[in-house]
Amino acid sequence: MTATAGRTEKHEDIAMPGRLFSPNRREFVAGTAALAAASALPLPAFAANKVTLGDFEVTTFTDGHINLPAALRAPNADPEKWKEVLERAGRSGDTYKSPINVTLVKTPDELILIDFGSGPRFVPTTGKLEAALSDGGIDPMNITKVILTHGHPDHLWGALNDFDELTFPEATYYVAETEFAFWKDPDAMQSLPEDRQFFAVGAKTRFESIEERMKFVKEDDEVVAGIRVFETHGHTQGHISVELKQGSESLVVLGDAMTNPVLSFEYPEWQAGTDHLPDVGAATRKRLLDQLFASKARIIGYHLPPPGIGTVVKKGAGYAYEALA
Repeated sequence: MTATAGRTEKHEDIAMPGRLFSPNRREFVAGTAALAAASALPLPAFAANKVTLGDFEVTTFTDGHINLPAALRAPNADPEKWKEVLERAGRSGDTYKSPINVTLVKTPDELILIDFGSGPRFVPTTGKLEAALSDGGIDPMNITKVILTHGHPDHLWGALNDFDELTFPEATYYVAETEFAFWKDPDAMQSLPEDRQFFAVGAKTRFESIEERMKFVKEDDEVVAGIRVFETHGHTQGHISVELKQGSESLVVLGDAMTNPVLSFEYPEWQAGTDHLPDVGAATRKRLLDQLFASKARIIGYHLPPPGIGTVVKKGAGYAYEALA
């Protein structure tokens, strides 16, 4: 399959009214800018960190951050309980800053990006990936593969740049067929909460743009030797994560299977407000935590504190996230 990389027409992503993020996308954008100034946990403009795994060199680059309302943290849990847990961890507040860490894997022959980032059309605190890659000496033309964990704006919308051209025009794009089918379904928009229905409009535009360069992947498919995808459904209908394996060492790029550095690990059974299928997401977290602790794999979380690289450790009857020193 080949793609046309030079679309010149501009498009507009349609805003839908909503209640969780804001009454509409314009107010969500404006509110995000205001919250960015007020947040107590500043992030560096272009954070990057590098680890090695056999022949693989793995680097995380920031795409910025999103400010989200506290109501999204654990909607099925007692608010007093999760507030107490977060206060002990120093993470209380009416809003929280969710950082965005995009993973780049350099193999002996390839440059493989895991997710596209947000691009220029989501919210003003995001869309930093292209500049971060440039600061790291990475030319988007040299990216050979992009693995998409799921179709939310902060993971997919960076497929197109300011000119509505492919950001990574030489790459092949790997997408779970279940995920693609969900976002292409005409009923996808109505299945989402009102404040997130514009996600479906933006996803449709991006998938139409990248479809000619796409390859479908399913459970246990290898993208290249030592890099496989596996299903972690719940956050979305076809969400996948990525395991890098070299010899006895492994590193798992979670995507959004776990999004909170405290609640996702200590209370995986609590629903996440951004999950499409909350009960499935909770079951996925519990299963994944058991596996990650047993295997001692390193992990990278898309929304964990920058640079997002750490391990799963025991904490009481449950688990905790421990950042790499």
